[in-house]
Amino acid sequence: MVVEQKVSHLLRRFGLGAGRLELDKYVHLGVEGTIDRLINYEQVPVGPTPTIWEWYFQQDTKYSLDPTRVRSWWQYRMATTERPLEEKLTLFWHNHFAISGSKCDFGPLMHTYVDTMRDNASGGFAALLIAVSKTPAMLRWLDVDQSVPGHPNENFAREVMELFTLGIGNYTEKDVQEASRTFLGWSLRYPYNEQLGGSRDTKMQGAIEYGWPLVASSFSPEMRDFGHKTILGKTAAYDAEGFLRVLAYHPVTAKRMVAKMFSFFAYDKPSQATLDKFVKVWYKNDLHVKPLLKALAESNEFWSDPCVGTKVKSPVDFAIGQLRQVGGSARLVARRPKDMLPTQTMLTVAGDDIGQLARTMKNQGLDMLYPFDVSGWKWGEAWLTTATMLERIRWQDFLFTPRGKNGAPGQAIIDKMVADSATKSTKDYVASMLDVFDVALPAAKQSVLEQEIDSLGGPTKAFANPNQAANTLRRVCRTLFASPEAQLC
Repeated sequence: MVVEQKVSHLLRRFGLGAGRLELDKYVHLGVEGTIDRLINYEQVPVGPTPTIWEWYFQQDTKYSLDPTRVRSWWQYRMATTERPLEEKLTLFWHNHFAISGSKCDFGPLMHTYVDTMRDNASGGFAALLIAVSKTPAMLRWLDVDQSVPGHPNENFAREVMELFTLGIGNYTEKDVQEASRTFLGWSLRYPYNEQLGGSRDTKMQGAIEYGWPLVASSFSPEMRDFGHKTILGKTAAYDAEGFLRVLAYHPVTAKRMVAKMFSFFAYDKPSQATLDKFVKVWYKNDLHVKPLLKALAESNEFWSDPCVGTKVKSPVDFAIGQLRQVGGSARLVARRPKDMLPTQTMLTVAGDDIGQLARTMKNQGLDMLYPFDVSGWKWGEAWLTTATMLERIRWQDFLFTPRGKNGAPGQAIIDKMVADSATKSTKDYVASMLDVFDVALPAAKQSVLEQEIDSLGGPTKAFANPNQAANTLRRVCRTLFASPEAQLC
C-alpha cells in the first residue's frame, strides 16, 4: 500500500471515516505522524464544542433534561471533533459499559457517564472501570443506590464480573454475594435541588452560575461493610476499589479486553498467538489503552489482508462518517455563534440536522445511549439487514437535499460539482465521488454510476446548477450506498 492508502486505513479504524476531506488533514503527516495524531489526541485542539447546557435549553428559556439532549450533544461532537479516536473510544466503552437512558432518564446521569468514559478512554483500564462504576448512572442502572446493609443488591456485582471483566463461567454465585457487599454505602445526590431555593428554572440558573453538577455520586461510610469477603478464592476486607482492581488485573479479564479491542479495531477471531502477544503489551503498560492501540497500529496484523477493508461499518462509521466526508461538520460549526451563551439553545442552530442524524442512526440499528440491554449492541454483519440497508441508501437524501438558507449538509460538494461541470468528464465525476466517500469500486460498477450521469445528459446538464447537481448526487449515491463496497471499512 502507498502512504495515502495506509492513512485511509488508519482513519477508517482509528477515526470516523476516511475520504478526501479527512485525508487532506493527515496524509502530509505520513503513516507514523497520522498514528501519533490520532492516538495522542490530547495534543490536538478539540474544536468549538457546545456545552451540554446549550442542548438542555430551549427557545423559550425553558429546558429539557431528557437523555436525548445528551445524545444530540454527543452526536454533534462526533460530527465536528478534530479528535475522532477520542469519540470512537468513548463509543467502544459505551458499548462495553452499556447503560440506557430508558432507565437513567435524567439527562445529567447520562452526561456524566459519557464524560467519564471520554476522560478515561485511552488511559488505564482499572482507573476507567472504577470511575465508570462510581458514576451516578451506573449506581442507578444496576441498583447500587438501592443497596443496604444486610440486603445488598447483587445486580452490579453480577454484571461487573459477567459483562465488564471476567465473563460467564469465571465466577460463582458465592462470589456475587460476597462482592455485592463491597459497594454498600454508595448512593446519589442532587446538589442543585438540595441547596438552591426558588423555582426549577432558578435552580438551573444557579447550577450554571456556581458550576454545580445536577447529580453526583455520594458515599456514606456508615453504610459500608467493613468485614472480610472471600472473592475468587481470596479473602480480604475488600472495598469497592479493591474489588474492582482485582477484576481489572485478572488474567481472564486481560484476555477478554484485549480480544474485544482487537476485534473492534482490527478483525474478528485472531489467533491465540496474536492475542497472547497483545496481552503482554496490555500488562507491560499497566492495562493502559493507548500503548495497546499504538502496538496494534504498528503491527503486521493491522496491515494484513484479513484487516484491510473487511469490517462492516457501524451506523457511526456510515452516517457520521459520511456527514464528515461531505463537509457537513464544517457547516455545523460555522452556524454556531462564537459568542454562544450556556442559556442559548443549540436546537435552532443544529437541532434539525442532529435530530435527523439520530433518527437515521436509530433506524440503522444504533440508538446511542439506548442499548437494547446490558450487553450492548451486536457489531459486524449484524448491522446489515434489509431494513437497515434501506436506511443507508436513504441517507443520500439528507446529505444532498438543500434546507432553506443553510443549504444541504453536502452543499460544498454540490457547489464543486457545478463549478467543474464544464471541464470534467463523466469518469472524472465518478472518480471524484468515490474519492469523497472513500469507496473502491471495480470498473464494472463504476460504469453503472457513469451511466446514471449520462442518462441525465452528461456532466454539463447533470451538474448544470445546484438543484440539478443535488438531484444527480442523490440518484448516483442511491446506487453507490447500496453497493457492498460502501458498507466496509
